[in-house]
Amino acid sequence: MTRFDEIANKVPIDKRGQIFGEIWFPTLIHFSDICDYEKLNKVWIKEILKWRTNDQMGIIRSNSRGWHSSVDMHMKKPFVNMGVEFLRIASEIGKRLNYDSERLEPIIDNMWANVSQFGAHNRNHTHPGSLYSLVYYLQSPDDCGQIWFTDPRPQAIAVQQPMTKERRPRELLNEVYYAPVPGRVVIFPSWLTHEVEPNLSDLKGNKGLRISVSANISYRFKETIKKKVFDQRKGHDSKGVLTTDGERVKNS
Repeated sequence: MTRFDEIANKVPIDKRGQIFGEIWFPTLIHFSDICDYEKLNKVWIKEILKWRTNDQMGIIRSNSRGWHSSVDMHMKKPFVNMGVEFLRIASEIGKRLNYDSERLEPIIDNMWANVSQFGAHNRNHTHPGSLYSLVYYLQSPDDCGQIWFTDPRPQAIAVQQPMTKERRPRELLNEVYYAPVPGRVVIFPSWLTHEVEPNLSDLKGNKGLRISVSANISYRFKETIKKKVFDQRKGHDSKGVLTTDGERVKNS
């Protein structure tokens, strides 16, 4: 644990009187663009739309008007390579954050598709029971709605920051929007409150659909993964997990 006085004691005598700013409790949002996404997305979009045709009801979570698939997408063969790519990105993030990669490995607990027609949106929500959540965009026509993250500190939203002369620095922001970019994965802490704006695209038919995939990622001990022992985690209703090597393991 880092103590502030340990940092303060490092300030040289000739620097005393200056003002120092420290960033604590940061909220990290990562993003990455998948290589060759055009070719991959074409196949995945076809499979997702076929899935929606065969299961038109879908399920209801945070989605309003849009179609939400079941959450076992990572257990279906056409989407395993997508899930493995998500786990590769999560592993790289873990390395940056100094996770114990010798003993721990990321897995996908559940994964699902969202197909949003005109007016469809996702209500304000979080993803309990996981470390990271993500959204991947396969198709995003103009004006189809951004994902919107809000400051997780309740009082930070209640207190109005003073006006600034120029653009407000990011340290003072209490909300941020990420535009949907085809081929882009946006990964964020599962506890971070977010919602998705309505799809207002004026394109007709399938071209006007916002099509995305989301997933929840946890870390497990590699020994547990080798033994293929997984329990049904609270807040999750999938039938199994996907590992970094593409193995689909059913819950015990």
